[in-house]
Amino acid sequence: MKFTPLACATILACAVAPVLNAGVALPSATMSSLTVPMARDSQIVKIKNDKEKGPKKAKKEKHKKDKHAKKEKKHKKKHEKQAKKLEKHEKVKVKVKRSKEDRSRISNEVLEVRAPEGRDMSVLLGAVPLALLGSQIAFADVPEEKLLTYRNCPPGLAKMDPPCVPPGLAKKGVTYEEWVSYDDKQLDAIYLDQRTEFLDRDIVIGEERVPDRNVVVEEDANRDVVLDDDTLLLSSEQIASLYDLRPAPAGKRYALIDGQPVLLTQEDYTSLLRINELARVENLPDGVRIAPTAALTQNELRQTYKLPQLETGNNYAVVNGELVTLQDSAFETLQLIRIARAIF
Repeated sequence: MKFTPLACATILACAVAPVLNAGVALPSATMSSLTVPMARDSQIVKIKNDKEKGPKKAKKEKHKKDKHAKKEKKHKKKHEKQAKKLEKHEKVKVKVKRSKEDRSRISNEVLEVRAPEGRDMSVLLGAVPLALLGSQIAFADVPEEKLLTYRNCPPGLAKMDPPCVPPGLAKKGVTYEEWVSYDDKQLDAIYLDQRTEFLDRDIVIGEERVPDRNVVVEEDANRDVVLDDDTLLLSSEQIASLYDLRPAPAGKRYALIDGQPVLLTQEDYTSLLRINELARVENLPDGVRIAPTAALTQNELRQTYKLPQLETGNNYAVVNGELVTLQDSAFETLQLIRIARAIF
């Protein structure tokens, strides 16, 4: 009988299979000892990986929550700031155009209000000539009642830190000793430099546009600034009468800043109108009027007229018999006008 090689191989494999199975058979326990550790190792690796991922995932979630909380806090702060701003605007009314009748009535009422004793510039100017506070005089040695007689230390700046120094110059490092060492020529140069800020822009006085100026648009109002001569309460003639002054020379006019009369050129007056346009009129109880000749510090204004404490960077001032609030930059220029253009 002949067998093919394939058939022979098949018969041989069937014959030896039981022997091979018997030879390599392993106890079930031994099989367990080989297979179970492999399963454990794989489980350990898996658990270890989970533990490694856990802190990272938690850290990532915490970062996400912190970022969200920070964003919410920022949004809340912004909302509170806006609410505070709105509340402030409720307390302060924007300047509105007055009718001629209202202006006449209110200005006549203001002219009748007397200044507190010792703070009346119409009396002080008649008794003592104004002078410059010099570097040889220490501020602490100046009696308070005499302080008003120094042009370079107006009441609006007297209680600043450093005293008498305009806030913008103080930020630049100008000290009290430096400030009181300036003579009239230096003070005038500082004022003219500041005045440029309020003149280098395209503005309108009444119906006439000032030529060769750059257009400046108000950030809040989004409109060209229009300066109206009628926004100032007291007229040049009323101020002259109040202080028994001669009529202003041609091309000039009087104004009144914190009780101090000043004589202004057209450019000076234009800068004053610009400053006044940037100001806000403070609400006062019905019937309460400001004493136009009074020279009062910031604290004295608050105490006399029951005014609230202003935020940092804002200041009270009295311009032509009307109480206003101004930011530092405009307030500083206003005080420089008072110093450089004072009548003495």
